[in-house]
This record gives sequence, C-alpha cells and structure tokens, in this order.
Amino acid sequence: MTATAPDAARLQVTLLDLDPAPWREVDVPLSITFKGLHDTIQAAFLWFNCHLWEFDVDGRRYGLPHDDDFGFEKVYNANTTRLTKLRDSGITEFLYTYDMGDNWEHHVEVLNLFEMPKGARLPVFIDGKGRTPPEDVGGAPGFEMFLQAIADPSHEEHENLLEWYGKPFHQDDIELDILKAQMSRLANMRRPKK
Repeated sequence: MTATAPDAARLQVTLLDLDPAPWREVDVPLSITFKGLHDTIQAAFLWFNCHLWEFDVDGRRYGLPHDDDFGFEKVYNANTTRLTKLRDSGITEFLYTYDMGDNWEHHVEVLNLFEMPKGARLPVFIDGKGRTPPEDVGGAPGFEMFLQAIADPSHEEHENLLEWYGKPFHQDDIELDILKAQMSRLANMRRPKK
C-alpha cells in the first residue's frame, strides 16, 4: 500500500512586536491558495480585510497582482499559488504582513503536515490566545497607547478611544464565537457543490 502525501497542515500564526503576542492555530488544506490563507488569517484574528497584505515565503512575495510594479520587486499571484508549494519545498515558516501602514507582521509556522480526515471541513480554528489589536490603531506603538488609555479612565484619550473603538476592550477575549463562525463560513465556502 502506497502512503499518500499529506494534504493538510496545522499552522501557528503569531502576531509579532506585541508582548504578550496574540497567536492562533489553524488547520488548513494544502490545496488552499495563499489568498485563501490570507482569508483564513483574517478570520482567525478578526481583522476586517480592508488593507494591503502580502506573504514573504523564502524570499518570494505573494499577494494580489498589480498592474504596475512601481519599481518594486515582483509580487507573485496569491490567487494561483497553493500551499502545496510549502510541502513540496520543505518550507516550515514564513511571514504574513497585513496593513502596510500599521505593519502587522505575523510569523507563520508549519507545526504539522497530515492527511486530512475524510469529510473534514477546513480551514478550522484549533486554539489561540490574545485579542487582536483594533484596525487602524497605529501599529504596535499605537496599540500600546490605546491599551493604556482604555485601562485608565483618567487618561486624556480614554473617552475618545472608547468611543472610537465602540466597546470595552478585553485583551484576553478572542471573541471565540465570532471567530469560529468566521472560520466555519470559510470552510463552508470550500465545500464541494453537490
């Protein structure tokens, strides 16, 4: 009996430059494109997918194609490149950057390659810790100031930032119900049509 090649991966995605660093573990099919992985990370971290993004994988950049490269290095099409490239090239870690202004860098590590169980619906959230910073908070320095202001009612920006964010911010609450619903939506989109 011939062993089949792994067709799924468990990834740990860690948001860099924060202490403690928010992280998520997700299982994804290796048939997913880098665009699909972007969508998965957006769902797992509850980002709003309203900024530019790219992957840096072994010195190659993957993102959405541009009409003009503006003199920058080539960006490979994330819509057509699948994660099987990781398995076939032995790549076990890479970077994902979201929001080039706030510059949220995520370290993505392949924890395990495995054969997807029959009937499995991926991607799926496995584990995680730490709330994602709000969109447009100003990167790591802005997030640090945001946390200080939200925690201190006497801080001069407390009321403004509480109104801007729209609700209390609890650093340990990853909003698990919303996160799981988002991941389930992605898995349902990948389900073959009957």
